[in-house]
Amino acid sequence: MEIKIKINEGFKLEAQMNGHTIKSDQAKESGGTGTAPNPFEYFLASTGLCVAHYVNAFCKQRDIDASRITVLENINRDAQGKININFTIQTPSDFPDKYKEAVIKAASGCAVKKAIQEGINFEVNVG
Repeated sequence: MEIKIKINEGFKLEAQMNGHTIKSDQAKESGGTGTAPNPFEYFLASTGLCVAHYVNAFCKQRDIDASRITVLENINRDAQGKININFTIQTPSDFPDKYKEAVIKAASGCAVKKAIQEGINFEVNVG
């Protein structure tokens, strides 16, 4: 997969991939205009979106209405600066108890989380 990034005015960026455009900016206090999330915010959101996708797929396979489920993502840094991300799957009161551990396992299959945990190789070149 290739993603083409265009640098626009100020701190605005556009990523073009698979026929979609993702816009990014920086907060006003960081020199941007605050018109879109910054790249790191997209990264954090992508982990939550991925977890929610796996929860949704799990529910669809079992004919469970996932529209009343919310995935909360809380991010903090420890004393050493390491990022800790905690997900809470908020289910309605009628969500079957027998699936609670299984939906956690399904959410843990998130491809973004796995890629981060397994490690990603980065290389930067000038061409």
